[in-house]
Amino acid sequence: MAFRAFVGLMALCVASVPLRAQAVAVPVRGIVRDSASGTPLAAAVVRLVALHREVRTHEDGHFELGLVPAGTHELVVQRIGYRALRRAVRVEAIPLTLTFSLVEAPMQMAATVVTGQISERGAADALSTTSVLADAALDRRLDGTLGATVAGLPGVSVGRMGPATARPVVRGMGGDRVLILEDGMRPGDLSATSMDHAVAVEALTAERVEVVRGPMSLLYGSSALGGVVNLIREEIPTAAVDHLHGSVLTQLSSGNTGATAGGVFEAPLGPLAVRAEGTWRRDGDVRTPVGVLANTGASAVNGGVAASLVRPWGYAGVAYRLYDNEYGLPGGFVGAHPGGVDIAMRRHTVRAEADWHGATGLIESARATMTFTDYLHDEVTGSGSVSTRFAQQMTVGEAVARHRPVAGGVTGAWGLRLQYRDVNLSGALRTPSTADWSAGLFAVEELQVGRTHAQAGVRYDLGRFIPLESADVTVGGVAVPAAPRTFGSLSASVGLLRELGGGVRIGSNVSRSFRTPDFNELYSDGPHLAAYSYDVGNPRLDQEVGLGAEAFLRLERERVRAEVAVFSNGMRGYIFARNVGELGRQGERWKFQYVNEDARLSGAEADLSWTLREHLVVEATASMVRGTISGDRDTIPGVGAEPERIESRDLPFIPPLNGRVGLRHETAAWSAGGAVRWAAAQDRLGDFETRTAGFAALDLSFGRRFLVGGRLHALTLRIDNALDAEIRDHLSRTKLIIPDMGRNVALLYRVQF
Repeated sequence: MAFRAFVGLMALCVASVPLRAQAVAVPVRGIVRDSASGTPLAAAVVRLVALHREVRTHEDGHFELGLVPAGTHELVVQRIGYRALRRAVRVEAIPLTLTFSLVEAPMQMAATVVTGQISERGAADALSTTSVLADAALDRRLDGTLGATVAGLPGVSVGRMGPATARPVVRGMGGDRVLILEDGMRPGDLSATSMDHAVAVEALTAERVEVVRGPMSLLYGSSALGGVVNLIREEIPTAAVDHLHGSVLTQLSSGNTGATAGGVFEAPLGPLAVRAEGTWRRDGDVRTPVGVLANTGASAVNGGVAASLVRPWGYAGVAYRLYDNEYGLPGGFVGAHPGGVDIAMRRHTVRAEADWHGATGLIESARATMTFTDYLHDEVTGSGSVSTRFAQQMTVGEAVARHRPVAGGVTGAWGLRLQYRDVNLSGALRTPSTADWSAGLFAVEELQVGRTHAQAGVRYDLGRFIPLESADVTVGGVAVPAAPRTFGSLSASVGLLRELGGGVRIGSNVSRSFRTPDFNELYSDGPHLAAYSYDVGNPRLDQEVGLGAEAFLRLERERVRAEVAVFSNGMRGYIFARNVGELGRQGERWKFQYVNEDARLSGAEADLSWTLREHLVVEATASMVRGTISGDRDTIPGVGAEPERIESRDLPFIPPLNGRVGLRHETAAWSAGGAVRWAAAQDRLGDFETRTAGFAALDLSFGRRFLVGGRLHALTLRIDNALDAEIRDHLSRTKLIIPDMGRNVALLYRVQF
């Protein structure tokens, strides 16, 4: 059924492609040079923003963008070691040749962002606090998982039960409140449902990673209440290619005896642009300052192929991806299997996408995207038996149209999202198989008046969960039937961004967002061996409704970039698994009951990059969040319990005050730096949590970039925790038995051609 729905959505996408190309389109080409010496720069990226085209310069610095429709277009030019350049270019009825001169700069700033925006724009103009990892900054942070790669960005921590399961926690919210995207679409895994489930996304081949902090329900619906992490690789080619190009990279690490290799290749094939990608990863057990954490190794294979037809009106393409991962979860503590548990997961994904840029009329551009994902996940004990199996099929279709300015300059976008999912479970967990569907419709409008940018939007989502088997969930001693549930809610947001001059901007936004409970929170009632818990859902849970506010001050100048933000999110019906302080029916694992409570998460974060002198940069971040529970709610909602007055107390799994301060020397060819990453002790604890001591760790990095035959080679050496400090992360489920990884030396080599 899910696959038939996918085929129907694919047909709709193909039908949305126009039959006629635009009447006026001319070739655009040019050259990129070093501003000081005039030397042509190879391997620079030239991006045509509105048309989503991207090319790299050849050995002689030249590039070709192909046929570009007449009109005014925004171009962005970037190269590692140079300041990004943005320029508006007028294309008329004759071929155009451009010249760009880039200025060498040690401080790399994100030129554009797409996540959480209705159209690609400069990072300084984003109406939400956003962090971007790309180029050299991405190479310095690239790790074995997406979560570990973004850990330490302002407001970002990771929750995990071992290195393979690291998943981002944004402003104290994790799980199903932080949305993981792959080129703007959900990967279709089950990482949000439990801390033992890994994210089925390979970070090695990412072009960049964008992290948007704060509620994003308006654009992405439920599951984006805390923020969005978007890995961008442009899997479906968006620009025509005239020759083979791509990148090859490999990474070695000592802390887990890990090795990784991969490559991305794009080439022309008749009228099509084709892309192929493959990676291989193998990690051993993690070494810590006090010993080896057994059964934490992992091996993964990732591959994909795609083809796209690129024309002046836009592009249309399809892609297929396979992700296969096997990893271990450690044992040795209460509720855990003595030898740990092994996880075998596999994901097949088919994606189709069409993007059209209109020549006339109200609609400026429209994009339709659909994905079909087949996901399988086995949890295997030391005896080789499968304790729990998760099988999921998910079909998603999205369509977004952006209109031209109306009514004095108002621009905006309208969107529709449809999703159908089948989740089949078997084994000890005893969660009934469930089908669910959801639909969301949104509209966002923006207005620029002088130096003030305003945005307002509204979205309505409707979803329904249908158990496919008869089951009861024992909640507070009462057997509650696993009945179908329907949820619906309105999301809304208003934001302002004001440019004060001198590179200073202030912004604020207020939003109403929501999240539906997921199938496991509604219907689980059994031991979850890999999670070391006995999980009990509640079929009568309410949906979460959040009211969030954020204010930020942003400074972006030639030698300094800084951002300070404060936020507060009030949550009515916040859902979490409360440790009830007793063992489950089998008497081996702690019992966790999913409950609704009223909660508030408030905090602040800061980010600074400051060029002290030529090539020397100071970098610093700091993040803090406090999560509290308060209000009058049922102790266990929906089963007739008498309301009990709940005194304000702390939410579990909230990261402590943490940050990073470092110094880096960087030129276009060399880089070297050091930083201290630190965290305070966490004394604000949820039920049955244990205090975690603070720590400080020294990280070092060295980089070398050079050209050989027009190909850009990059070597990045990273030494994490150089002094082998004992670190026990508060969000790690294994912190009580053994600390995090000790000293780790990682070497990354990348060549772009």
